[in-house]
Amino acid sequence: MFRILTILVVLIVVIFVVALFYLDMNFLVSIGLVYVTAVASQPISDNDSLRLISVFLRHGARTPEFKDTYPNDPYKLDTFQPMGWGQLTNHGKEMAFTLGKSLRKRYQEFLGDIYTPEAILAQSTDYDRTKMSALLALAGLYPPAETQRWNDQLNWLPIPFEYDKDKLDHSLKRPNTYCPRYMKELEEVLQSDAALAYLKPIRITFRYIENHCGKPINKLSDVFQIYQTLTAERSMNLTLPDWTVPVYPDVITRMAAKQCEMENYNDILKRLNGGRMLGKVIANMVAKTEGSLHPHERKIFIYSGHENNVINILAAMDLYKTHFPNYSSAVLIELHYLRSRQNYAVKVLYQGDVYNPPEELALPNCDVLCPLDSFIKLTENHVPKNYTAECDALVNLD
Repeated sequence: MFRILTILVVLIVVIFVVALFYLDMNFLVSIGLVYVTAVASQPISDNDSLRLISVFLRHGARTPEFKDTYPNDPYKLDTFQPMGWGQLTNHGKEMAFTLGKSLRKRYQEFLGDIYTPEAILAQSTDYDRTKMSALLALAGLYPPAETQRWNDQLNWLPIPFEYDKDKLDHSLKRPNTYCPRYMKELEEVLQSDAALAYLKPIRITFRYIENHCGKPINKLSDVFQIYQTLTAERSMNLTLPDWTVPVYPDVITRMAAKQCEMENYNDILKRLNGGRMLGKVIANMVAKTEGSLHPHERKIFIYSGHENNVINILAAMDLYKTHFPNYSSAVLIELHYLRSRQNYAVKVLYQGDVYNPPEELALPNCDVLCPLDSFIKLTENHVPKNYTAECDALVNLD
């Protein structure tokens, strides 16, 4: 009997110990799950998760271009010396420099204080105003660290950028001079029922502008030129003619923006327009994730261009809402690595005003932090596979 009682006591003790162990393990597991969840849910700063940046910027404020002036322009004989036609004004230079400083503020931790040539690649179109804007933005982005100061009187560090000669630029320049398929498709869009229906009620405004400016106004691209001239003159604080009051800035700006919308009206136009550069952005991001981007230290790409470069890259991502970008506006495309998800994601921001912070944009059917795979899938219809063939080009564009 005593032996039986002893066995029963031992069994009870074993059961009790096992039960305690089981409960303790569950408790520890619960604590572990709570800890992991807490860590995973903590916000990761952009600089902690950033891996690569692509920036598309418009040049700063400029003087009018001679080709865009009109016969009755009160300033048509002014050559805007010492700057000249189509050149950055002092205000435009300050805008480009301010954009660079705002990029420095956003990416300070990610880029670090020291400029290294491997970290950045800057590219511009072959225009004085875009090349100067590139230089000024780079000056704002990379003020010299103490060890890189080469002149006590000059707080500036020379940073190189690249550009193709205008006739050889098949990436940042508008495709209307080298992509026949694009021009054919655009002409079909401009002659479509939808486009003609849009033009019908505004032809009375065309006549008003034509009668006052002294040149034929038959299409949106004609108004586009008038817009460029008036906006450049206004940015210089020049007094605009009285006839502009009923139509500028609101009416003429909407028409100029509509022309930009037409240039990206469908998937084909988006593909042959901004899709080319979007493809390069995606290729760089994928290479970064695979460790094959050369040089591997590359952190930022900067493309200095025009309003069309800002519009076209937005349109290729289905993020363009009809408007005309301001001087020194910029699109920022960031590649992030999200530790909590163990994957890469893309964030797009639009700095519509150089003096205000950028706003986050979300692709249709995706989050602000859009998984890279989803980003590629959502934009694949706008990225050309063989640009030369799709353009019906006579020269190699790839």
